[in-house]
Amino acid sequence: MTFTSTASSAEVRSLKLFFTHTGERATITFKRDGKYDQKGLAQINRFLRDWRRNEPARMDPRLLDLVWEVYQRAGGKDYINVVSAYRSPATNSMLRGRSRSTGVAKNSQHMLGKAMDFYIPGVKLTRLREVAMQMQVGGVGYYPTSGSPFVHLDVGNVRAWPRMSRQELARIFPKGQTLHLPASGGALPGYDQAMADYKRRVKATSIVAANSAGPAKLKGGEPAGNTLLTAMLPTRKSRGEEALELQTMRKEAAEKSPFFDLAAITVPLPTLRATATAATVTPVPTPERALPTDVSAFIPSSSFKVALGVGMMRHPAAGESSLTGPSPTNAEWTIRDAALFKWALAPAKELERLALPANLELSVASADDTPRVLKRASQAGKENKSFNKERFWSDG
Repeated sequence: MTFTSTASSAEVRSLKLFFTHTGERATITFKRDGKYDQKGLAQINRFLRDWRRNEPARMDPRLLDLVWEVYQRAGGKDYINVVSAYRSPATNSMLRGRSRSTGVAKNSQHMLGKAMDFYIPGVKLTRLREVAMQMQVGGVGYYPTSGSPFVHLDVGNVRAWPRMSRQELARIFPKGQTLHLPASGGALPGYDQAMADYKRRVKATSIVAANSAGPAKLKGGEPAGNTLLTAMLPTRKSRGEEALELQTMRKEAAEKSPFFDLAAITVPLPTLRATATAATVTPVPTPERALPTDVSAFIPSSSFKVALGVGMMRHPAAGESSLTGPSPTNAEWTIRDAALFKWALAPAKELERLALPANLELSVASADDTPRVLKRASQAGKENKSFNKERFWSDG
């Protein structure tokens, strides 16, 4: 089967379909290298099923070619929104029984899989109607006042409803070569030529667009016909391949999470050490650490004072501590870890005064502070040994 007057037979054809009743969306390739793809046709037969009875049908492949041609010539980019495709005889009778004014024909082309009702977002309904009529292949129905305005397309006899005026037809067919009849009756001047052309183009197994439809347009507006120049140029991707690529890219982008997967981070698991018993534990003496003079200023001593009244420590002057001033010898402090821990855990009030706790003054002190600390310690010892009788009194 063939439906093209300009496109090459090697072109891949795909339809971007969205079924409004089922919410399904798909891009299906139904033709490759000028031959119908049986897998793609089976997918379309399932997609365009009678959704009320969930009954698939065998859609006429010529209808798919016709819809594809109209989509390209009308400049469609969005999904084809399908309102109705195949209808089983039972569904068609049910719809006719609702009301005789519904426009459902007794022998509807929908029951034969030869018709589709649809619209394309971004393309005016009047534009779809005109392009479909210019094809002069089958029937074109125009339903602008429906709940979901749509255009009916089938591969039956050439006809259109409602009919256009003679002036409207003359605008679409300037040469008058059309099989469509105006509402006032009577054919246009080129009716006979159009009929002869129709018999040549439309067969039981193949249909070709009329010359009145003009050349098909590719993306960007260039004609689809091959010339010597286009044959020398690199082969471009077909519209079907581009549609499939875009759909795949969107799907991959949607699957990518905007958040980093913490589970993907490789984290080493902690290993448990063997539990030692009391008999095997050997006490290890705490090593002493020697601090050089040039870093000893980081250890607070009584020579540090509060600066600016906000609890900030300033560096002591040269006369306040020999730790920062010139020293004849490179003295070192010997500090035990236990002393550092005691100082770190000292009450907050004592740290705010920037003075060492009393119980640490003997173990952490600068060279200049040591005599003063020993003196205060000896005085405290004397005071503790002397008995202050004034602290005790009695009423008797």
